[in-house]
Amino acid sequence: MHEWASWRIIPLMPSSSRASRWSALLLLPLLGCAGGGTQQGRRQHATSRQAVASRQPTSALPAAKDFSRDMVAAHNLARSRAQPAPKPALPPLAWSTQAERKAASWAKACKFEHNPDRGDFGENLAAATPGAWTTSQVVKSWADEAADYDYRRNTCQKGKVCGHYTQVVWRKTAAVGCATVLCNKHSPFGARFPTWQLWVCNYAPPGNWVGQRPY
Repeated sequence: MHEWASWRIIPLMPSSSRASRWSALLLLPLLGCAGGGTQQGRRQHATSRQAVASRQPTSALPAAKDFSRDMVAAHNLARSRAQPAPKPALPPLAWSTQAERKAASWAKACKFEHNPDRGDFGENLAAATPGAWTTSQVVKSWADEAADYDYRRNTCQKGKVCGHYTQVVWRKTAAVGCATVLCNKHSPFGARFPTWQLWVCNYAPPGNWVGQRPY
């Protein structure tokens, strides 16, 4: 089992757009395997990923009804596009109010790190400056990791992260519940971007069991 605990801030060149701005990419690589086994094997830590910072206008949080609808739709779109094509097709996810409550409780802490007390839930995290991503774009950022996943070998490409994608398309996961909050503390982007948005999604049953393919 491997563990990476360091944060990396990678500055990008200023944009050449009409209003020049600075951007930064924050990467928290896949954390190591979680302890504790079951008949299914050891479960990997859920992963937090691809926080993007940019100087964009602050936007209001989506309405709860729209947020849950868009989260479920984006997850199910990603599941329908999994490659190689699952046989039979992956069942769509439903919304879990229990998972939502767990996600919302942790999101209030405004920490871009995993909930150590999430119980038997999988977990994906994302962070960005407000207005940088829509709900569907958050899920797409996880789903795009499919390009770095080798299904035949059931591994990520060297130096890449793909655990968010495999959780999204995990066959035995039946439900998802998520929360998003605007934060003014613990910014993973530093003092330049004190206000940021955090997304937490919890999954039931959890995926990413060591030694198993997602489907």
